[in-house]
Amino acid sequence: YEDYKLYDKNVFLYPAKDIMFYSADIHGNAIVKERLRILKRLIEKKASTIVLSIDGGMDRVLPLEFLKKHIVSVAEGDIIDLEKLKMDMVHLGYERCGQVEAPGQFAIRGGIMDVFSPTEEVPYRIELWDDEVDTIRSFDVESQRSIENVKEFVIYPASEIIMDEDTLEAGLKAIEKDKESYVANLRKEKKLEEVRRIKEIIEEFKDKVEACG
Repeated sequence: YEDYKLYDKNVFLYPAKDIMFYSADIHGNAIVKERLRILKRLIEKKASTIVLSIDGGMDRVLPLEFLKKHIVSVAEGDIIDLEKLKMDMVHLGYERCGQVEAPGQFAIRGGIMDVFSPTEEVPYRIELWDDEVDTIRSFDVESQRSIENVKEFVIYPASEIIMDEDTLEAGLKAIEKDKESYVANLRKEKKLEEVRRIKEIIEEFKDKVEACG
């Protein structure tokens, strides 16, 4: 990869998932960010030379056609449903926060929505006039000052796993079914404290999923 950069400026290193650190916030997010940026280039059909290891090539990823269907495009003058857009962001793997500070986050305040896509260097602010997109502009995270106005902003997934309503509903039902079976076995063994803990853990998880919406 380093050698090839001498001859081709459009060369990119596609990192493999590091099993030891993939779930760690800092290291894992950096890996996902680089992988998503390369997938974006492939979707946009930009000239690219991609270098990867055998491990990287063996990693399972979502089909590009599937990713294309879940890309959200917002342009000036568009009429959008903010509630639907909010749910779309959650399904794309974004985390809702009070203020955007890092890639993979979004925030909503009144008719303003901030989005920091992992495929972008800076976040973007979408301002609505009622339900119409009035302006779209990039801004600096630290100062919150505008950088550049744009006519359109394409929001790519923030995760390599995309969840929709049907998948979430099926998953929650499966968790509930497993919980009831597990709790029944614990009660037979008179492990009442374990029953209480399992119920609390499941309810807390369900509350977090619902709160994302």
